[in-house]
Amino acid sequence: MNHMRTLALLLVALMMGSLSVGLSSTLVDVPEELESTPVVMSATSPGHPVFAEYVGAYWCGPCQTSSTNLHNLYGTNGGGGTTSEDFTYISFWESASTGWPSDAPINRRAHINPSGYPTTVFGDASSGQYYTSGGQNYDSFYQSGGNMQNANDYSLSIAQSENGNNMDIDITATYLGSGSKTVHIYAAVAEETSPEVYSNSNNLHPHNVFQRWLLNGAGSGFESVTLTSGNSVTTSWSVPISTVRAGGGVSASENFLTVAALMDGDHTTHRGVLSAADSNMGPKMDIGVTGLSVSNDDASDSYIRGDTVDLEVTVRNMGDLDYVDGGGVEFYYRNGVNKVTIGGTQSLPATVATTGTHTYTTSFDTSVLSSNAWKATFGARLTGLSGDMSGSNNDVSTQFDHDRPPIALTPQISPTSVERGDEVLITVRADANDEVDTISSTTFELETRPSGTATWSSNGISGGEDVVFAGSPYEGREYTFATTTDMEAGTHDLRVRAIDARSQASDWKVVLGSDAITVTNALPTIWAEPVPTVMCDEPTKISMVGHIQDRESALSELSVTSTSPAFLGWDATTQEIEVLFAFDDLRGCPIGQNGIEVTVNDGEDYTNSDLPYGTLLFNVIENGQPRWDGLPTRTVDEGGEGNLALFPYVFDTDADGTEVDSESLTLSIVSNSNPEVFNVGLEGDLLSYSTVDDDVNGQATVTLRASDGVQTADQTIVLKIAPVNDAPRMDLGDLASLDLKRGKTYVYDIESLVYDIDDDDPAFIVVTPSESGAARFDLFTGLMTVEFEELGTQTITITAQDKYDSNSYTIMVNVYDSKPFSASKDADTGYMTVSLDNAYLGEVATANLFLTENAPTFTSLTTMWQVCEGDTGVCLNQVSYPLDVTASERGWTVELAWDDVRPYGLQYNDDVKLGNVLATDDTGEEYKLMAPIYWRVTEEAPGPSEMDDETLAEHIADLESSIEDLKAEIDASEGDTTEMEDQLALLEADLATACDDPRADCSSDNVEGNGDLDTSAGVNTDVIIIILGVLILAALLGVLFTRRGGSMEQPKWDESALPASDAVANSMYGGAQDIFQQPMAPPMPAMPPMPAPVAHAGPPLPATGLPEGWTMEQWAYYGQQYLDRQQ
Repeated sequence: MNHMRTLALLLVALMMGSLSVGLSSTLVDVPEELESTPVVMSATSPGHPVFAEYVGAYWCGPCQTSSTNLHNLYGTNGGGGTTSEDFTYISFWESASTGWPSDAPINRRAHINPSGYPTTVFGDASSGQYYTSGGQNYDSFYQSGGNMQNANDYSLSIAQSENGNNMDIDITATYLGSGSKTVHIYAAVAEETSPEVYSNSNNLHPHNVFQRWLLNGAGSGFESVTLTSGNSVTTSWSVPISTVRAGGGVSASENFLTVAALMDGDHTTHRGVLSAADSNMGPKMDIGVTGLSVSNDDASDSYIRGDTVDLEVTVRNMGDLDYVDGGGVEFYYRNGVNKVTIGGTQSLPATVATTGTHTYTTSFDTSVLSSNAWKATFGARLTGLSGDMSGSNNDVSTQFDHDRPPIALTPQISPTSVERGDEVLITVRADANDEVDTISSTTFELETRPSGTATWSSNGISGGEDVVFAGSPYEGREYTFATTTDMEAGTHDLRVRAIDARSQASDWKVVLGSDAITVTNALPTIWAEPVPTVMCDEPTKISMVGHIQDRESALSELSVTSTSPAFLGWDATTQEIEVLFAFDDLRGCPIGQNGIEVTVNDGEDYTNSDLPYGTLLFNVIENGQPRWDGLPTRTVDEGGEGNLALFPYVFDTDADGTEVDSESLTLSIVSNSNPEVFNVGLEGDLLSYSTVDDDVNGQATVTLRASDGVQTADQTIVLKIAPVNDAPRMDLGDLASLDLKRGKTYVYDIESLVYDIDDDDPAFIVVTPSESGAARFDLFTGLMTVEFEELGTQTITITAQDKYDSNSYTIMVNVYDSKPFSASKDADTGYMTVSLDNAYLGEVATANLFLTENAPTFTSLTTMWQVCEGDTGVCLNQVSYPLDVTASERGWTVELAWDDVRPYGLQYNDDVKLGNVLATDDTGEEYKLMAPIYWRVTEEAPGPSEMDDETLAEHIADLESSIEDLKAEIDASEGDTTEMEDQLALLEADLATACDDPRADCSSDNVEGNGDLDTSAGVNTDVIIIILGVLILAALLGVLFTRRGGSMEQPKWDESALPASDAVANSMYGGAQDIFQQPMAPPMPAMPPMPAPVAHAGPPLPATGLPEGWTMEQWAYYGQQYLDRQQ
């Protein structure tokens, strides 16, 4: 045994060492060396000029690549290039608008003879390396020499300069070798940037696009010249600048490009190309004028005719060569389209050095300029230049604003007619009439005069400090004209003129007569407020100060009259009127506000109009009598009620007419015109009223009285009932909530419960159950039949309606299948008390059941039990035990045996489950257990030493009986009996333990059977050690093979893999362990505490157990389909 243990330890150590070596080689990765990314460089010059010809089309996709790469190469190595200036090319390009350019008589495109587009040829190659097709990069062709021939023996330069509308072109060829050579000058005019673009190219323009040839005098071919060593030959052409178009954001002259190459023969066949150049290469001659400025000592940005302005301009050499060919500078101004010279021509210096500048000035009297001009255009230009390449910068001009006199616009007058003493608001505007002044720099003069007179005056006019409506078409300045009370009535003329910042005044803008300002007489005004108070039936004098006034006359100078009977007279001396509001026997005093219309004469002429008039108001009060305001009519529904506080509607005065608190009055009800309809009451000032009953209709007039103890006043209030239809009603009573059994029919008399106080005809009744068809109403019998099939809370809505309205009532229905059966582990709780005995490991439990006093009289009882695996929650076979109800007085004892799933008794963590109790009482009601009851099995059965003598004897007898039965089964079995033999060993061990108790009385045969236990245990221990050794060796060999083969790949997760070893998943799949794994025989322990449970194939059994007629094998294959159909 010790040797076996030592060997096992050595194998384990060897296995762990191999694993650590294998893991270290897997985890340590050797880093990969990344390749260096090459640095992209610009093309390197071959040391001489290179010439290429490109043929492409607007529709060609690869042509875009070729065009871009040629232009990029030109940018670094062409004219003005960043690296060199020795590469140029010409493009023969098909336009989307004009097609192919005309290249006769040279026919260069046919000469190149492209088989496809793009085609790019270097050095007039007819084939081979320098005859290329397809979009690509051309740096390598350029760097390798570009197929040029003896290029270092020749040089070529191009100078072009503007001459009016033409471009003068000089091409100079030089031979540096020995002897003489006759060469042909390949020369063409091109657009440096075409204004057209490639299709679908994101605005990509072609470059160096051919426009026309520069040919010999006969126009039949290229010009030929003979060169001798060291002597240059220049050939010239003059071509209209319009040959090219503007493009690339520059003018046509700046987009004009001359491209040339020297060839060792004419154009009729392929020749050697000796040199090349274009007009962008080499030093340039460019002189121009810049920085023209115009200044005026009297104004910074404008002039008035007669001002003297100063002009200044700078001549600058912007080329690469000193300018020495003479010329001059002229200042000018424009008269229409003509340029008129100012002060003659000023000569340029003998040499205008590179980057050199020279400043020229002159003065100009603006008196000769047009008086109508808004601006004057001044300029400076170079004249008499020679060899200047660009004429676009030889002429510069600028504009100078003419400050013209402003124009006054018609003023806005508001209002045009005013009374004497009022003010007129005048908004004046002006047109600056130039681009110099604004309303902010413009002021105004305003004057008025009575119409028909000659004297103008600015008296009464003020304002104009701020600009109003700034930024809008109505911006201007506001002035105020204040009239006086002694001003003559009639029309007044207005005139306005504008004055700008340099004091130039506009003509007067005159507005005459009624279009200007009309001043009228100020009418007397009459004000009712504040309203004076007078006593009823007493003459009273009231001062009119503050009530009548005139802007032009004193109050005492006015005459006040009225035709009202309450007007007694006007006293001009005291400035008072006298009034009397008399008592009338029929209407009493005119209490409250009363008006008197009066007319006022101020002495003016009112021949063509009425005298001014207005209304004076007086608050007439009574001497002491209470007074009511009108009381609002009150309306209530049938059966309604209401109330109204009366004090807000009544008031009182004392003997002097002073108002006193109305709460000091005593209120009372004098009469009720219709007591059969309304009940009325008065408590304090609160009038309450209610209808006699819910169905009465009509109205009543109630007379009320207010008394101050001396005088009284009566008032009436009308009370009305709004007739309301009463919908049919229903008294549900006990029907409001029902408990009904599913599938049972019930009948209720509904019609007798419905009544309508407004109508004797039966109401129309509609029954609406929550379960369709569960309730029906018979219109003829008035009965409602109810039968529900769906369990739970249901409703029946009953609607009773007449012609106008309806009421709905809801009956709550609890539909049950069986009444709840209450069982509990606690005594005297519910209907049944349940306890469990002998719920130990390896034992058969016994249930004890007793009915409590709360239980109905049952005629049948059945209990259903299951054993469940506590670890997985899977419940196994269910067994039913009908109970003899005649034994209900003493209770029942049930032995819970599950021989098919627990043949050797309960296992650890089993749950014994009382799953259901089905019962029927003496009324036929059925009951069902609502919630199961569980007992968890975790304890061993008590040992023999803990048993009393009787229990020990029964325990030994049970063990001996079980051993005999198991031996008989083993002898009779023809299959594998390993499991039964293991169980036999356990039983015999338990028997041996029991028989060791001195109180035991055991038979000798069974006790002798214990002698083999130690031998069996030793054999089992050896088997376990051998199996462990084999498993460790297999693992070690697997690691060694993995180490030899390199890093072991980690297994990838496969979501479709079945959880063969996942006990939880197996339980979730319904105990489908047989699907996920092949059962492996477990190693046999020396003395296992409890045999492993037999695997239960298939899904969990339902609460009712295995369906009738099924076998477990059928359940394993088809059980899940059965469960799915039950859902």
